[in-house]
Amino acid sequence: MSISLNGTGGGSTMFRFVARPCRRALLLLLWLCMAYGVFHWAVKDSTTVDSPRMAALEAGLPGRLGVAPLTMASVHPNENEIFDSADQKKLFQSALVAAKIGAMPPQQPSQAAVPDSVGPALNTSSSVEMLGASSLPSSVRAAAAGGNLALMLGASSTITPRYPWIDDEPLVDKETKTVEQLILEAAETIRNIPTSPYILGQKDGPKYYKNSSCARFPTIYDIEFSNTYWQTLRTSNGTLHFYGAYYDIRAKNRLGPSLRILGMMDRIEPNVSTYCQIWFEKEREPQFAKVLEYKYIWFSKWGNYKQGVFQPYLLACQIPKHHHGKVPKSVSVVEKPCHAANNNMRVQFDKPAKKKGFAVCVKGLDFLHEDLSVRLVEWIELLGILGADKIFFYELAVHPNITKVLRYYQTTGQVDVTPLTLPGGQPNDPRIRHIYLGKKVNHKRQNEVIPYNDCLYRNLYNYEYIALLDIDEVIMPMKSGGWKELMIQVDKKSRQSKNDSRASYNFRNIYFLDDMMHGHTWFPGIPKYLHMLQHVYRSRNYTKPGQYVKCFHNPERVITLHNHFPLACLNGSCTSYPVGTDLAQLQHYRADCVRALKNCDKDYRRNSQLDTTIWRYKDALIERAGRVLRYLGFIPSTPTSTLSSPVSDPSAYMAIRKR
Repeated sequence: MSISLNGTGGGSTMFRFVARPCRRALLLLLWLCMAYGVFHWAVKDSTTVDSPRMAALEAGLPGRLGVAPLTMASVHPNENEIFDSADQKKLFQSALVAAKIGAMPPQQPSQAAVPDSVGPALNTSSSVEMLGASSLPSSVRAAAAGGNLALMLGASSTITPRYPWIDDEPLVDKETKTVEQLILEAAETIRNIPTSPYILGQKDGPKYYKNSSCARFPTIYDIEFSNTYWQTLRTSNGTLHFYGAYYDIRAKNRLGPSLRILGMMDRIEPNVSTYCQIWFEKEREPQFAKVLEYKYIWFSKWGNYKQGVFQPYLLACQIPKHHHGKVPKSVSVVEKPCHAANNNMRVQFDKPAKKKGFAVCVKGLDFLHEDLSVRLVEWIELLGILGADKIFFYELAVHPNITKVLRYYQTTGQVDVTPLTLPGGQPNDPRIRHIYLGKKVNHKRQNEVIPYNDCLYRNLYNYEYIALLDIDEVIMPMKSGGWKELMIQVDKKSRQSKNDSRASYNFRNIYFLDDMMHGHTWFPGIPKYLHMLQHVYRSRNYTKPGQYVKCFHNPERVITLHNHFPLACLNGSCTSYPVGTDLAQLQHYRADCVRALKNCDKDYRRNSQLDTTIWRYKDALIERAGRVLRYLGFIPSTPTSTLSSPVSDPSAYMAIRKR
């Protein structure tokens, strides 16, 4: 047969057919040999204690660790008598090396330590399995089973643990809470959710009634929350976000016993019909009532009057006559009476036997990076001296030092703090929200009326007067005494023209600007850090009557409040009595006039005079503010000072406050 050299003949085909399987078999055989060699080397290296690596470990490691070398001689004088084979000897030597690697320096030179992971095991019968019990001689197995293997390895009876804290118990909080406890805790800040077990639909709470398709009671699992503190209703014409619900049984209320529901809606002049499902405790079925009005808490001429922007509203539903005298437990608002509600608001109602005097409401604090803690202490203490029974703060985001101040006054009972967010798609990251509210002034003003009116309705029956103040404003009596004495005089004078109480009593605004110092540095005898006591120069001119005023509101008469005056009142138009500047004034401590005043320098800053009316309260204010600031660590204590002793606890401070 001829074979073609160029590979085109028939013999070439046969050669390739035979040669290829041979090459493949040869390559496979070579690969298997290499794999076997690597495997054999690895196994031999890991089990051979006579290798250079193992010898280095035995020779060097114990010395570096300060451990006496462990050898076969330390276990038995004649090692050949206890091992049946070389493999048993190698296995035991491996255990010795493992003990050396894990050992730590003993506390005494005469002791050889065994690692905590090995020591306990060596002193139990489980050490037999650890060292390969089936391959050890009977004498070694007996020693291990008897708990003597640790001694065989050269350890003393006292084993030094590798980590002394290994048996310590971590100090962690192991407290657990039930669902009911969690809801009660949440209800302390989310004031619109009903408390447990009612909201869970258990025990005394409503469950199902009439039939399975009509007005099912919404439990905590059915509520659609928005930004933590709001509940949502989506209608066919707009979205409502509810903040709170309140029971109104005031004598002048033409609706009779009714519910007021505070919220915001992205519609102007809403025309969608909605209904209240009013829930009473221990009743399985709700009472139905149509929403009678959407009272707008704004004036269209102020701006921002457009669809799609969240507008503040106060809704009203009448309590059915056959349920007069019963206080509702909660209320849901739906578009159709039998719709399944996704909101369920606790009805807030607190009517003590006797009213207190004065409450102050403060809009959402937004001082993210501005530390006004010391000025806030001075302001809270001054209002307490004047007669404020409690100050109600709403908090968006504040500096940590302001938080420290607020938490302290919460413990004394002087303030109440409610966390707050913006509803809907408005930003609630503290930084973005701060920028947003600074730029969108009308949005800011519309959002502010929510905490103002929530504060009003939460305290509807608790106080004779409610004031809406910023933390740089003080209603200052011009004659001796505090707010109580002032309002006795104001009420007497107002009745000379109309023998009836008014919806509010307003006070003229006067500026105490920061740079009205007339060249002096600091007044002696007054701490420099007490801003109001040091700033006693004011403008000669008051702002115009009715402009930038603040009021004492009569909660028996007003329906809705704005920052400066009431917007709606019971029984018709609101009557606000202007208090004369001879009786009191609104002292406003600012760096500059409000932006709307165009001639601030000419009319106010450059035309100033000294006004030390506040100094009537100087001694009490210095003492009280100083004690709190020292207690909170804002100023150092001075043992030589008569005012140096910090108050050890808030209850002791309250005793001082009553002096």
